[in-house]
Amino acid sequence: MSERSKDVVIIGGGLQGCSIGLFLARAGKRVTIVEKNLAGRHASGVNAGGLRLLLRDIREYPLSTRAMEMWERLDEFVGRGAAQMAEVKLGTSQIALAVDRAEMEWAVARSKDMIRKGIHTEELIDAAELHRLLPGLTSSALGGLISRRDGHANPASAARAFRVAAEEAGVEVRESCTVRGLSPTSAGWRTQTDQGAIESELVVNCAGAWGSRIADGVGEQLPMTVMALSMMVTTRVAPFVKPVVIGIDQPLSFKQSAVGSLVIGGGISGKPCLDEGTSFTVMDRMASSAAATVAAFPALANIAVVRSWTGLEGATPDGVPYIGPSARHWGLWHVFGFCGHGFQISPAVGEAVTRSLITGNVDPTLAPFAVDRFAAFAASKGEALL
Repeated sequence: MSERSKDVVIIGGGLQGCSIGLFLARAGKRVTIVEKNLAGRHASGVNAGGLRLLLRDIREYPLSTRAMEMWERLDEFVGRGAAQMAEVKLGTSQIALAVDRAEMEWAVARSKDMIRKGIHTEELIDAAELHRLLPGLTSSALGGLISRRDGHANPASAARAFRVAAEEAGVEVRESCTVRGLSPTSAGWRTQTDQGAIESELVVNCAGAWGSRIADGVGEQLPMTVMALSMMVTTRVAPFVKPVVIGIDQPLSFKQSAVGSLVIGGGISGKPCLDEGTSFTVMDRMASSAAATVAAFPALANIAVVRSWTGLEGATPDGVPYIGPSARHWGLWHVFGFCGHGFQISPAVGEAVTRSLITGNVDPTLAPFAVDRFAAFAASKGEALL
């Protein structure tokens, strides 16, 4: 069976796909999202839910700043019910903790560099302010960086919120629907799935950890390393910390939930199993994240971990995503490889990609994420050697 009634097919039903679908539908486009599992099943729904400007790559700041405005007024973009579902909490801040001299020197240098670039969201704080904000912190901590506007949301609920808003805007979401082939036609693209073929003018590849495979299927090599980022949650403890705490060089990332449990990350990779569509924690690796948390907050030494999980994600060679039109095919966009920090910027990505597709001109905020940037870099190096 073939359909010819869609303007855009989006491959992948995570936050990026649902955000793009939402804005496209609001712009009058007929959109189908094709998702091989359940929408939000992988990276979008199982991350730490951080809403941070803190420690962003400078290339991401325009998107991140815009996204923060959108999270602050999320009801204006997704509707009141969906916005409430996302459980957004901003203004609790995020803190990058400097636990030794080298980390503190790096924080000072980072602060000066950001100020020179006109970015003032990251504030350098000393030990006194740090300990005021983080009771129970090890006395050896020297200071760090804070972004007071930052906060967090519930990742699974937020992914669900964007999916609901997209469907309410008219997006068709096909779950348990695997893409079997992608081929250009005289009018656009034919997406072959195990639920039949869909013909459309445009295709947006938001396939996350599978994004490079989709690209490779149409002859476009976009390098990416698949990761299985791990998280764990503890038993409940009395409330003691409001900010999200992350490490500078330490595998540290944690926040305290509303019910008192600690949600701990730290960028620890488990075992990705891309072919099976799953991943597993590697417990001896998780121990380093737990150890970093206990080193920062010694009183947590005897708190039990009750659950751990992983989510599949992709990392590009330079640590920022691919967001832009294919370098080989008209009508195909790639939006993947968010390196474990795409959650916060997803609304702004959806807005900017939609603006680009509607106008036919790539939004300036997306220029640093061009899909051919590595090929261009290699070519420039080759020219320099001649």
